[in-house]
Amino acid sequence: MIAFAVIAQERSFTRAAERLRVAQPWLSARFAKLESLLGFRLLDRTTRSVTLTDRGATLLPVAEEMLRVSQQADRLSLQIGRMERQVLRIGAAPYTKVIRRRHELLNDFALTRTDIGLELEISWSIPLLAKLDAGEIDSSFMMGTVDPRQYERITLAEYGLAISVDKAHAWAGRAHLDVEDVAGMAVQVFTRSLNPGLWATLHAPLIEAGCRFISMPEMAEGAPTRMRSPEDVAAFFDFGTDEPAAADVVRIPLRSQVAVPFQLLRRVGYASPASDAFWAMADKSARTPIL
Repeated sequence: MIAFAVIAQERSFTRAAERLRVAQPWLSARFAKLESLLGFRLLDRTTRSVTLTDRGATLLPVAEEMLRVSQQADRLSLQIGRMERQVLRIGAAPYTKVIRRRHELLNDFALTRTDIGLELEISWSIPLLAKLDAGEIDSSFMMGTVDPRQYERITLAEYGLAISVDKAHAWAGRAHLDVEDVAGMAVQVFTRSLNPGLWATLHAPLIEAGCRFISMPEMAEGAPTRMRSPEDVAAFFDFGTDEPAAADVVRIPLRSQVAVPFQLLRRVGYASPASDAFWAMADKSARTPIL
């Protein structure tokens, strides 16, 4: 019934599966079982649309109430548990370790709130969202956008795209590059499956420019610190002065409209004294200019 409520709200099995963090075939099979048990159809489904039947529309308010109560129970149980333990668990992707805002916020909290234990969960974006939904972590640092109906957000910074080349490359002395400079080229990037939405947002200018992409597994942890040959070109977030210089690699900002937010997230409606304290510190940090 909860799955039915989400499918009806999203009007899409694909979006509902993403929101519920389940595989779409499993969700479709589960929903078919529900209709079989009820003995009537809840949705009319085609390749292009999902619409409520009259009976589905009648049942939907009850299903949505079940969804609301379930979410409320989750939030309350997590809040009670966190209040007792006074341990704050924060998620972060490994490549964000160079970001100054993240580093300073975690250190400042650990030094000023010694009464609260602070634990850092290192993982990739999609697993971190699943842990956030399951209550295994309290908050998470995240690159990119998320559903505002599910998560509160504090934007700590925004980052564009940078091109990495060997120090012997012809571009090594450039202050910046334009999209036209890399049009049609082969560009090394992080593996798309780690976060398809973020991958598409970050590389949108390169996609439009007809670049060919080479997936580099090690770039999941950040921009390359060594190029295989002087001709190679790689693309990653432009962390600017936050990122330490590499001896053999030059990072050149790419002028484009890309501005990916670096955010702190927590579930809508979730709160505990420890979480609120960290949230307040993050909000103050976001409002303070970086000197």
